[in-house]
Amino acid sequence: MSITIKQLQHFVATAHTGQVSRAAQRCYVSQPSLTTSLRNLETALKVQLFTRHSDGLRLTVHGEGFLRHAQHILRTLEVAVEETHGSASSVEGRVRIAITDTVSEYMLPKIIGAMRRQLPLIEFEPVERNREEIEAGLRSGEFDLAVVLVSNLSQAPDIRRENLLKSQRRLWTSLDHPLATGQSVSLQEIAELPFVLLDMDEHVETVGRYWGAAKLEPKVVFRTKSIEAVRSLVAQNVGVTILSDLVFRPWSHDGGRIRRTAMAGAVPSMDLGLAYRRSGVLSEAVAACASTLRLLAKTVTRESDLRAGDGP
Repeated sequence: MSITIKQLQHFVATAHTGQVSRAAQRCYVSQPSLTTSLRNLETALKVQLFTRHSDGLRLTVHGEGFLRHAQHILRTLEVAVEETHGSASSVEGRVRIAITDTVSEYMLPKIIGAMRRQLPLIEFEPVERNREEIEAGLRSGEFDLAVVLVSNLSQAPDIRRENLLKSQRRLWTSLDHPLATGQSVSLQEIAELPFVLLDMDEHVETVGRYWGAAKLEPKVVFRTKSIEAVRSLVAQNVGVTILSDLVFRPWSHDGGRIRRTAMAGAVPSMDLGLAYRRSGVLSEAVAACASTLRLLAKTVTRESDLRAGDGP
């Protein structure tokens, strides 16, 4: 039996949501149709991809391995369609783009891939700097464009900000954590729990602002610049954390599992966007790069929306 693209789409949606009903809604099919599609896929592969639980579906070891391949296949197909629909741009030039460490960690491979596919004649140079250095570099002309967390930028009037995507922050816990079963959770409930704090791109300052606004503070048991360390510690129930959907993955590198829960209070989203000097006109090459980044943001948003359900 051959495996279809629809089956891969149904599988990925189910893996990300953990529920047939929610996956069926996202794929615009009926629940029975999606269930049949998954069953046929398992038959074709001759392995069980999911285990059934009272709260939905969870990936098996075989399912986790196949998920990575299925995502790669679907992304490759999407890229092929994009390249077929339009010919490579003939715009030439050199563009120096500044990025923060968060963008470098989670978005740089996607950015480089998009630039190479869409703008092969542009010499693209990404440079990682902190927020203050990026703002100074935009003013001096050292950088033509920046991809940053615009929610962290200063309110300086000479820097133009353009939002590309909003990524909601949620509570991350181990699968068996008591708060993992609720529909939403408040900072008051989290304040009594051990908290793992990610120290990247002014995230500590952001955490301090929204916890301070609630007149609370997290009980930090470990502070790290490593997102993989955060994932492992959360999966092992050493502590909980609050991070955005953009950086979410339902498993840690050592095989642990993570679930997200919505926040009930006012926790700000992580807003990713462009920044450039307000005065002057963007060159053709810089404008082309900005357009490519806008298209990339739409793709990333679609992928993030597909993962918006709880991890399996």
